[in-house]
Amino acid sequence: MIFLILLLLLIILTTGAALLVVRDPMHGAVNLGVSLLALSILFLVLGAPFVAALEVMLYVGAILVLFLFAIMLLRTSLTTREEPRWRRGFWWPAVLMVLLTAVLILLFSRRPDLLVVIQEIGPGTVGRALFGPYLWLTEAVALLLFAVIAAVLAIHRRDDHDA
Repeated sequence: MIFLILLLLLIILTTGAALLVVRDPMHGAVNLGVSLLALSILFLVLGAPFVAALEVMLYVGAILVLFLFAIMLLRTSLTTREEPRWRRGFWWPAVLMVLLTAVLILLFSRRPDLLVVIQEIGPGTVGRALFGPYLWLTEAVALLLFAVIAAVLAIHRRDDHDA
């Protein structure tokens, strides 16, 4: 189990560092997606399945898709230098196979005894926390996401009128 945690931490740190140095925005989004998926598997390993599911649904399913949507709409004309042929296709399938192996190990392995101590928090408790004392923060995040979408659409519309 320790080996799996260290492997996931290595994947998170590697893809996070690669996110900072890549020049292509689409490669950066893929790095972010792999990092977020590895983080959700790490949450699952540490005994927080609800947080792992929220990580996948909110960050990978919503935020990352929003980033990809913005990248595709902005149509960046960034030229990237050609990578060597041997490095092109090896990196991502290897990382994704490691993540898939980690998920399969978790699915078919015995639950550790540590999970008995952990108190489970249901969706009702999270909902009461989000829409109770943190209602204004939740609404502010929703407003910011709407503003990002509106800004991307406004920039896209302006570019169509200029052409």
